Parts: sequence; C-alpha cells; structure tokens
Amino acid sequence: MRTKYFLIYIGIGIAFAAVSVWVILSGGNNAKAIRAKYKLGGALLTTWALLSAATCAPKIGAPLCYDMPAPNNRVYISEKVYSDNKYSDGEEMVVEITAASCEKYDWKIMDQERKKVIQSGTFTAPKEDTFNLSFEVKLRSGGYKGQALFILDGYYKGDDGQLRSEEADSFAITIE
Repeated sequence: MRTKYFLIYIGIGIAFAAVSVWVILSGGNNAKAIRAKYKLGGALLTTWALLSAATCAPKIGAPLCYDMPAPNNRVYISEKVYSDNKYSDGEEMVVEITAASCEKYDWKIMDQERKKVIQSGTFTAPKEDTFNLSFEVKLRSGGYKGQALFILDGYYKGDDGQLRSEEADSFAITIE
C-alpha cells in the first residue's frame, strides 16, 4: 500500500513541476496553468496525507498513529476499617474502579514475586453503569502471611472483535 501511494506521489510531483515550469514560461498570465498548479498542489497534499497514514505498521490490535488511546482504569481500595492496606484472613476489601474501560475483570492476589496465586476471581461490570464500579473481595489467604500483590486484569474487545486482556492495575497489600 505504501509503495502505491509513494509512486502516485512521485507522479503527481513530476506533473506539478512541469505545470510550474508552464506557469513560469507564461509569466503567470495563463489561468489554465495556474488552476492546474493549484489542483496538483492539492493532490500532492492529499497523497502526502495518505502516505503518512499508510506508513504506520502496527501490531495486530495496536492503535494506529492517530488513534486515541484507551482511557486508563483507575483502581482504588476502599478500606472499611483498617489502614495501610493490611488485611487478615476473612476480612473484606472493597475495590473501586473509576473510569472503567473494560466489561470484565479478573483479579488475583499473588505473592510479591508473582509466583504463587493466593486467591483469584472474576468481576463482570453491570450493563447499566460501567464507568464507576466496585466489588468486594473476602480475603482467603490459605495461611499465607506477608507482602502480596493485588492484580487486576481488564478484558476488552479489540478492533478485530477479539477479546483481549491487559493488566489494569496492581498494588501491594500486607496479609497478617
């Protein structure tokens, strides 16, 4: 596609140069030559825009050069009683997502090195309100104590209609 636009651009450029010589030789008095020069100049600009848009070589699903980026999910933990993100086995933490851009989320609590999954689950956004979401997680540590990571993965549909996954956010918690 790029080669085709580039060849068209070269062809129009040569025609523009020829018409420019025609305008110079006529002393700028030939209306036909000036109209042709304006039209070819417009065609040059249009072809340049097509050429610059066609030079993007994205990975599948990646945004193109001039696509707007997807809004970021902002994830917060609302703590009911405790502070410093410290939780004991059986306690609940409320996870709030503002500016949600995904329909479905998978969450997991992992050890600090991301080797062992302590707990995991799925949250599907309700159809009526997908901007501000919240859900509760009742901590079941299975005897794990220490630093852990809460990881939230969001699922969205790509341009090709395929469901894709991306880490929306992660933050540290302490399990006591």
